[in-house]
Amino acid sequence: MHPSLDELKSTVLGPAPKLRDVIADAPRLAGGIRSLEEDRRALLAAFDVLDHEQLATKLKAFRQRAADLLYQAYAVDLGGET
Repeated sequence: MHPSLDELKSTVLGPAPKLRDVIADAPRLAGGIRSLEEDRRALLAAFDVLDHEQLATKLKAFRQRAADLLYQAYAVDLGGET
């Protein structure tokens, strides 16, 4: 595997404890987090069969969904910065 793909894989698809912690503070996001985890597992399984461009597109979309969920929990459920 290309070194930059290894780095991207660990950065984007590595364990996401923050997302798991979100469920305790923002239970309404549990379904979205479960869906994101299913996508994470599918991306990890497909890592060796997708071409680089497809993989990069899917990883960017996954990363954006994860960021959106964290924003929802932080800004909406936890009240943002005080």
